Amino acid sequence: MTTQFLSGPSYEVSSGPLVVRRAHIDDVWPEGTGAGKDDLAPGDHMFFAIGPKAERPKNVVGMVLSYDTLTDLIELNVAPGAIYKAYVANILTYDQGAAATWAATIDKHVPVWVDDSAALPAGTTLSRSPLNSAGAGNPVAGFTWPDQDEWDDSGVGGGNSDPYPKSFTGNDATYDLLLTVMLWPSCED
Repeated sequence: MTTQFLSGPSYEVSSGPLVVRRAHIDDVWPEGTGAGKDDLAPGDHMFFAIGPKAERPKNVVGMVLSYDTLTDLIELNVAPGAIYKAYVANILTYDQGAAATWAATIDKHVPVWVDDSAALPAGTTLSRSPLNSAGAGNPVAGFTWPDQDEWDDSGVGGGNSDPYPKSFTGNDATYDLLLTVMLWPSCED
C-alpha cells in the first residue's frame, strides 16, 4: 500500500498525446483532503479532478506533470489517451460514509474514478467506485490499460503473459495496486 504520490519519471507510460493545461492548486481535488493525505509537492504525479466539486461528476480530469509552490500553479495533461501509472483502490461502494464493498481483482479496460473519500490510502486518488463516501458522483479518470510489457506474447521483451485480472491483497478492506491507467475522462453522468 502506498503512503505517498508517485514521483520521478516512472509514472509516465506513453509519450503522448499531450495537452498541457494549467490550474491553480485551489481548483483541483482531492488535493489537500484529509489532514495532509493528498497534499501535492513538487515532483509528485497523480490524477486530479479540475473545477468545482459542485459540478461533479462533470469535471475535467488530468495527470499532474508539475507543480510550482511559488505560484501554486499546476500543469496537468488532460489529453485523452495518455497512459500513466497510478494507485487504484479496490473500493466499489460506500455505506453511510464508510467503504462497504471491495473488489478482490481488477481487470484491464475497466473504468476508474477520481475519488475524494477519506477512506482511500494516502497517495491514492483513484478507486473503482462511481460515487464517493457522501454519495456524490466521482468523475471518470480513465480505464485500466496493460503496460507495454503486459500484452500477451508481445510488447517489450516479447513472449509476455497477460497478468490480468490482477489481485488486490484482499477484498475485506481497502487496498490499492499500482496500475497503468489510460486517461479518458468522461463528462457524462
